[in-house]
Amino acid sequence: MSFRTGARVGIDFGFARIGVAVTDPHGSVVIPKCTVRFSRYGTHLDEIADIIEDISAIEVVIGLPRHLSGAEGASAKAARKFARELAVFVPEVRICVVDERLTSNQAHSDLATMGIDNRARRNKVDQLAAAIILEQALDVEKNTGKLPGETIRPGR
Repeated sequence: MSFRTGARVGIDFGFARIGVAVTDPHGSVVIPKCTVRFSRYGTHLDEIADIIEDISAIEVVIGLPRHLSGAEGASAKAARKFARELAVFVPEVRICVVDERLTSNQAHSDLATMGIDNRARRNKVDQLAAAIILEQALDVEKNTGKLPGETIRPGR
């Protein structure tokens, strides 16, 4: 398989904030897009589904927060649940999870290097982490010719 062209969405899932990044229509340039507030009523799913539809995304890449050991804890379980719920909203789009270990640390470091202070970082770090997750997934596909991550099916 060769690299697929098409827009993609990257997501850094969290219980307070969800970072979102997107690619251009060809899937070659990654852009931090926005931060969506998590809602216990599920409105975050509507917002993200709208973004996916607006750019006609072919894929959504969601970071899976594993422990450094590789084990999955409560946060990974929540990210998988979110992925399954989102798949119900956009069944025609491939949803996958990819290992996101240390992406938030890298995002904080990158923002600090840019001279952005801690308070201003809060609104940007999740978007940048989503962009890093998406970049890594694109690199996997470009370098191996294989789909990145683990495909998630709709459900609860």
